[in-house]
Amino acid sequence: MRSSTTNRSNLPGNSSGALPGTPFFALFRTRLILLVLLLVVPGFALVLYGNLEQRRIEKARVREGAIAISQLAAANQENFIKNTRQLLATLTQFPFLVLATDRTFCETHFSNLLKLSPDYLNFGLIETNGALFCNGAATNVSANLADRSYFQRVLQTKRFSIGDHQVGRLTGRPALNFGYPVFDEQGRFKRVLFASLKLSLLSDAVAQIRLPADAAVTVVDRAGNVLARYPEPETWVGRSMADAQFVQRILGQREGVFETPDVDGIPRLYAATPISDGQSPSLFVSVGIPLKVSFAAANEALARNVIILGLVTVLVLISARFYARRFFLRPVSALASAANRLAGGDLKARTGVPPGTGELNQLACAFDAMAETLEARQAEIERAHAEISRMNAELEQRVEDRTAQLAAANRELEAFSYSVSHDLRAPLRHIDGFAQMMQSHSADRLDEKGKRHLAVISEAAKRMGNLIDDLLLFSRMGRQEMRRATVDTKTLVAEVIAERAPETQGRCIEWKVGDLPGVQGDAAMLRQVWVNLLSNAVKYTRPREQANIEIGCVEDSATETVFFVRDNGVGFDMKYVDRLFGVFQRLHNDREFEGTGIGMANVRRIINRHGGRTWAEGKVGEGAVFYFSIPKAQTPW
Repeated sequence: MRSSTTNRSNLPGNSSGALPGTPFFALFRTRLILLVLLLVVPGFALVLYGNLEQRRIEKARVREGAIAISQLAAANQENFIKNTRQLLATLTQFPFLVLATDRTFCETHFSNLLKLSPDYLNFGLIETNGALFCNGAATNVSANLADRSYFQRVLQTKRFSIGDHQVGRLTGRPALNFGYPVFDEQGRFKRVLFASLKLSLLSDAVAQIRLPADAAVTVVDRAGNVLARYPEPETWVGRSMADAQFVQRILGQREGVFETPDVDGIPRLYAATPISDGQSPSLFVSVGIPLKVSFAAANEALARNVIILGLVTVLVLISARFYARRFFLRPVSALASAANRLAGGDLKARTGVPPGTGELNQLACAFDAMAETLEARQAEIERAHAEISRMNAELEQRVEDRTAQLAAANRELEAFSYSVSHDLRAPLRHIDGFAQMMQSHSADRLDEKGKRHLAVISEAAKRMGNLIDDLLLFSRMGRQEMRRATVDTKTLVAEVIAERAPETQGRCIEWKVGDLPGVQGDAAMLRQVWVNLLSNAVKYTRPREQANIEIGCVEDSATETVFFVRDNGVGFDMKYVDRLFGVFQRLHNDREFEGTGIGMANVRRIINRHGGRTWAEGKVGEGAVFYFSIPKAQTPW
């Protein structure tokens, strides 16, 4: 037993090392900044959340605005269509004109009508076969207009129809054509009255609508041809946008609100409104508003709020830094300096901070009081250390003396046991020999009682001899030097079973031997273990007509190998299990089963020398299981 030397290096504070000055305060400042930032982070989170809500509201507002503008633009375009329809319907009420057979008369009236209607490029009549009968833009011009879309729709539906974008064959100018059926007095379909509206009127009407910055209004027909566009109508009117993504969406879903890039690559939010000719959508008006317009106000508010919150954060950091330096860092600096000196072994270190009501002032005073207490205790520790050293020296000497005495006593006891056991063998041999001689020479002069007495003497001498042999073996196992080697357990068990053949002759015994791994140990000693265990199994299964003896291994541990011997013999009561491995401890008398009570004690002694364990389980009348373990790891022998 050795004492632990106590000196100044064992004082409190030295376990974590001296407190460094500059890194300590740098860490303190960093944590202070993190604390302030931790308070500011929720503010930033609220600003971001508010911005997200505002963006959502602004986006919804822009959606509603886009729908309203789209509907307004559609209403403007629809006015042209309604006016044209009304004009054509009115003209059909004049049979002398629409059913006239005089082309010159007809063209004269349509020419006058064009002068009164400057929004139109042409009026005219088409026969049911597509031949042009007359028109107001030219005279004596023959043409077949059967391929015009508005003409085909009127033939099919016998109703007012809107055509697609086209450049007039008669006028040579882009126009939007309309067709209206002409019936005679008997209701028979006779001709198609048409009107060509100036296409520029559509773009002029769109240009009058107030739009957000970078917004665009587009009017397309069924085929995706642009009829009107703002801005840049001169660039887009008359061109096909059928391949544009937003036009495909418009033609596909006909109406609604969606987001997609425009032909200029700017992402826009689109609202589409269809215009019908009374049967199906013929024109489509879309309004595209850039997404950045949706979020402009929200982005400005976010930037403003972030700047304000940043300024507040800077002011808070400056204030916190000033307050911390004045009321925290200075007292903490004094405490750190004194703690460094105290950790270095200077028990006279003091903070020098004057008493006050502040928490750090009170902490400094408590630190100074602790330093004074440590200084006083150090003196006591040094005095106690000297006394402990003296007592430890005396105790170590006593332990060495007692250990030597115990070793000598053990050696004397083993020598005594060996000597007694050895010296008793010769008298016992004499007793047994003379008893047998008397029995053979004087048998005819002895009665039955005398013969029985001689037999008892001879049997007792033999039993005493067996007991002495076991004692000698037990003593030798404690003194014998172990020879470590790899032992083939399976072969060893097979040899021991073969040696049991004479004593098992005539009995019905079923041996079950499992897979037995090799172990590190003394082969001779382990042979004795198996001899004792298997002999016991053979002996205690003697009352059974069918004896079952199982030998196996349980390798469920990473540190040891466990072997077992199981039998269906007479078993034992578990309340006496502690007596099984004791010297001269037996659970059955000699009349039931022979034995000396040393075999199992010898097993435990051998296994203990190998560093293993021994234990048993059993039940009266149902057999027993004996276990022992051999360590897998190398252990000193």
